[in-house]
Amino acid sequence: MKKGSRMVQVERGEHVAGTEDEQSALTPQELTAYCQKLVACGELEHAVGLAIQAAQSTQDVPLILAAGLFLNRFCSRYEVVIAVFRKALLLLPETEPAMASVRGEIKVFLADALMAAGQREEAMALFMEVAQTLPEHRPLVGAHLSMALLEAGMADQAEQILAVWLRDEPPSISLYNNMGCALERLNRSREALTYYRRGMELSSRHETVSFGYAIALLKAGEYEEGFARYVKRVPRVPSLECWFYQDLPRLTKNVPLKGKNILFYQEQGLGDTIQFIRFLPQIARQAGRVTLAVPPVLVRLLRESYPMVEVCPITDILDHPELAGEYDFSSPIPDLPYFCGLRSPADVPAFSPYLEVLERRRDHFAHLVEQAVAQNGRIDGPSPTGRRLRVGLVWAGDARTSAEDVAADRRRSTSFAEMMEALGPVQADVFSLQYGSRRKELEQAGGPVVHDLMGSVQDMADTAALMESLDLVISVDTAPLHLAGALGREVWLVSRWDACWRWGDQGERTPWYPTMRIFRAQELSLAPVLQDVGHRLRQRIMEA
Repeated sequence: MKKGSRMVQVERGEHVAGTEDEQSALTPQELTAYCQKLVACGELEHAVGLAIQAAQSTQDVPLILAAGLFLNRFCSRYEVVIAVFRKALLLLPETEPAMASVRGEIKVFLADALMAAGQREEAMALFMEVAQTLPEHRPLVGAHLSMALLEAGMADQAEQILAVWLRDEPPSISLYNNMGCALERLNRSREALTYYRRGMELSSRHETVSFGYAIALLKAGEYEEGFARYVKRVPRVPSLECWFYQDLPRLTKNVPLKGKNILFYQEQGLGDTIQFIRFLPQIARQAGRVTLAVPPVLVRLLRESYPMVEVCPITDILDHPELAGEYDFSSPIPDLPYFCGLRSPADVPAFSPYLEVLERRRDHFAHLVEQAVAQNGRIDGPSPTGRRLRVGLVWAGDARTSAEDVAADRRRSTSFAEMMEALGPVQADVFSLQYGSRRKELEQAGGPVVHDLMGSVQDMADTAALMESLDLVISVDTAPLHLAGALGREVWLVSRWDACWRWGDQGERTPWYPTMRIFRAQELSLAPVLQDVGHRLRQRIMEA
């Protein structure tokens, strides 16, 4: 929201509906601050519930708007967000000219939610109505419309909109940032750099622009400057009030490590930890004591792979702020490439598998796989060519909760049914490696037999052992993909068209995982690229 906008004036109490009792119970500022504090403490669901309750129980427009703006960012239940903004519009008198500007801003936020919910025709109509009837809001419309298109996966349309707005409107940080984002997602990262630089010229300390610039640099292969900017981000941790972020200085480059005790902690996704943990030994050899604080699902795998360091569940570490005195520094795990001086993709260290699988665990899952294959053989009859290819499938990422993360997951994930339809009947033994709530899709599955041994899997150490008995893993861009790559297993990535920075703008290969082949979508739907994967799989089976 713009400083000095009409919305700010309304929040200060100018002509709003609702009783004095309702307004005195909880101010918009108090609601926003409390909900944000809950998010910072890792209680997103509680915060969302509080905002929904506040919006439902009042006729006070500023309070409703505060709830709606919070929900628009953090709630993926778009029907709720839409209802909140519609309620605010109903309570604002349409006949009062003084309220026209405020209603226009609310319509922009409502259009955001409608776009996220897939109601694009109504969303576009609202955006255009505000742009045409309220010229002072054109910059706001351009920023929100382009970002809504980006989050919906329509980067090409966002670029077209932004070209018009940048031509006709005064320069703004939001427009430059969004154009940089659009070009990066269109896999034109070097072009994106120009727009991010223009945005930083307007505000050199703007965190969103700086982070976007870092991602575009990394995607363009400019690792030295990219990681130098990447490490300036505010970490995505369960709570910014956690003691290892608040009470310990953040590790920086060129700090003498000899004798220093360092706590590296999980940040962002599990895949980020798996990708970057390969750099840990270089730091551990120099430092005094090194501790990894990671989600429980990674603890056994990393303890067995890196016995030279201490590995603890991050849930346990969070509960013991008295440990702060034992450490000199803390650092998010994804900062490791920067400390190790990675300058370009060519500098990624020569690959060898860097995660360990205990022999007894490997043997256990090998036995389960053989049992499943034998059972399938009794159903289908013996394979005419002997041992069949064994293929593991992952079709969706982990469940997300915030609106931004849900939008990103929609772009990267598919469904079990869509993946199986594309792969078609194949002479292979197919195993599900899907985790989380999306594993339930197997229950409604018909057609070819797909083995599901994930009921025997407790964590990533077990998943790794299961992968060791498979010949090929096919996965969307999520943690098991990184696990297969780190183990040196043959793995095929089904990449969304706005590919993650680590896979670059183009190409089938990546220096991060030499055994990976990248299948890049050329449009929003993953269906066409999955057809390519199915075709290549049938060729692979014939070659086996």
